[in-house]
Amino acid sequence: MLVLVTFTGCKKYTEVKVLSVKVESVNMKGLRAGEAVLSVRVDNPAGKMTLEELNGVVKHSGKVLGNIALDPVTLKPRQTDDYSMNVRFELDKGVGVMYMLTFTDIRKLKECTIDLSARGKAAGVKVKREYKDIPVKNLLEEYYNEKI
Repeated sequence: MLVLVTFTGCKKYTEVKVLSVKVESVNMKGLRAGEAVLSVRVDNPAGKMTLEELNGVVKHSGKVLGNIALDPVTLKPRQTDDYSMNVRFELDKGVGVMYMLTFTDIRKLKECTIDLSARGKAAGVKVKREYKDIPVKNLLEEYYNEKI
C-alpha cells in the first residue's frame, strides 16, 4: 500500500491509509517457502488504484535472506474496504532453513530491510517504482500505528 500511495502526485492518492492488517493464515510450502493471506482494511479517498506487481528482496544486516511477492490487488474508488492479499515468500539459495523464522517472527522481521520493485496503475497512468533499503520496522509501525 505504501507503494501505491507514492504512484502519483495527486493529493487524494497520498491520503490512502492502511487502517489495519491481520494475518489470516500462513502456510509453509516445504522448508524454504510459504504463503500468507493478509486481511487489510484500506481507506481510499481517491480513484481506482491497481497494484499489478510487487516484488521484494528481504535483507538482514545486508545479507539477502529471501524474496517476497504480492498478488495483484485493486482498491475500490472512494471507500473504505477490506482486501484479502496473498503474499508468497521464499528463502534465497544458500540461506539456511533456520532463517525461515525471520519471515514468521515479527521481532526478527523488524530488524530487516527490504528492496521493493512495484508496478501498477493509478488514475489510468502506468507507473513503476523501485525502493532500496526500506526498514521493515517502519512499514510495520505504519500498519500497526504504534512503535514496535
